[in-house]
Amino acid sequence: MTTTDETVSVTFDGGDDEAREALVELHHRFLRANDHLDYEALTQAWDDTPTNRSFNTNGFTYENLADWENIWNFYRPKFKLLGPYSPGRLHIIIRGDMACLSADYVSRDKAWVGDGEVHNPPYYRATQVAVRSADGWKVVHAHFSVQGEGERPDLADR
Repeated sequence: MTTTDETVSVTFDGGDDEAREALVELHHRFLRANDHLDYEALTQAWDDTPTNRSFNTNGFTYENLADWENIWNFYRPKFKLLGPYSPGRLHIIIRGDMACLSADYVSRDKAWVGDGEVHNPPYYRATQVAVRSADGWKVVHAHFSVQGEGERPDLADR
């Protein structure tokens, strides 16, 4: 199922067509905001409850929208966007008004142009927990981690 201009391999567990389509669209809005470090776009996808957390590929925890804005203001001059992200493989589990979206092999096409330590993994994993309210689906938790490359170590000797 493709509901945006991005091609994505997506599988579902639960939910109706309306929820599925809304969550795929939310996933892409969220990743586009992250790709462009676009705070205004993020506010449309992220639930602004102050206790909502995100885990960044840099290993740190961010507590709320103000933290998102702060880290993006830090990274914005250090990255040059070369092209759009590639969405990887997406799996969505829907249970009532809560959903878990997990994607692996999400690629980023950015060059590091800043000073200091380079933090620019070419592939990452993205997990979002979304909740449906009267305003629709919003992300309440996000976890980004670096995607391993090559063969998994437990499969190397097979």
